[in-house]
Amino acid sequence: MHAFSFVWQEWQAHVTSTPAEVGGPALLTCAAPVSLRDHATVAAWYRDESVVSAGDQLTGPTLVVDEGWKLVVRSVRTDDSRAHYSCSVLDSLTGERRRSTPVSIDVSPLSVPSAPRAIVHGIWEASARRGADVLLPCLVHANPPATIT
Repeated sequence: MHAFSFVWQEWQAHVTSTPAEVGGPALLTCAAPVSLRDHATVAAWYRDESVVSAGDQLTGPTLVVDEGWKLVVRSVRTDDSRAHYSCSVLDSLTGERRRSTPVSIDVSPLSVPSAPRAIVHGIWEASARRGADVLLPCLVHANPPATIT
């Protein structure tokens, strides 16, 4: 018989956001201490006090990816700069749920015509169970909007 123990530690969740132009995408990332990631999940995303619905993953206004740790706002509106986004993280070992401090998206007006450019640079990693679908978003802004294939 094995006895398991763990040391309780104070922890917080927090959200970061990429800046965005009106009509372009924004990426919000929920973060918790690395020591929690193996047994914690994102229970919900909030826009102000309303839960952000995952809705239709392919055509809806938002997209939840990376097992809930990332939220993509597909087409940012001016009022997104006044909205407050936060995430709620659940620690499955202790049952504790923590809600992050809210953040807003830094929204700038639509720019002059521009070639497509990536919003998030580098490699996008995702994990999936064998045989399950995985979604890798392509976050690109262009004016006029680019067609991604």
